[in-house]
Amino acid sequence: MKTLKLYATGSATGNAVAQVTIPSSGRIRGIQVAVSADSITDNAQASIEVSRASATEIAVNGSQQCVCQVEARNNFVTSGLSPIGINTFYPVDVQVAQGQIIYLHAVIVGTITYFATFLIQYE
Repeated sequence: MKTLKLYATGSATGNAVAQVTIPSSGRIRGIQVAVSADSITDNAQASIEVSRASATEIAVNGSQQCVCQVEARNNFVTSGLSPIGINTFYPVDVQVAQGQIIYLHAVIVGTITYFATFLIQYE
């Protein structure tokens, strides 16, 4: 089993906020996701996607290029800082080719700053 790391941080929507190139053909078997975010506004959201597509497909029905997607959402009614965190392993089974690029995309709603690490486990 080999590991590739995707890392990004930000507070704005972006395509390909991080990317890695698959060094040899194989299969992605799982993704360890560590995402944290903080927000000072109500209804803030960070949607983060690992994808084989160079542009986000977060809001696309029937997307076939998404490998994994997580969302951190916040809804509070008082002022202050509200942190959010995810640390989970997601098993997947996705075929990849040598030289294929895997992308990390983010869609941000409201005022939120995210920190995202995706460890791609492949063989």
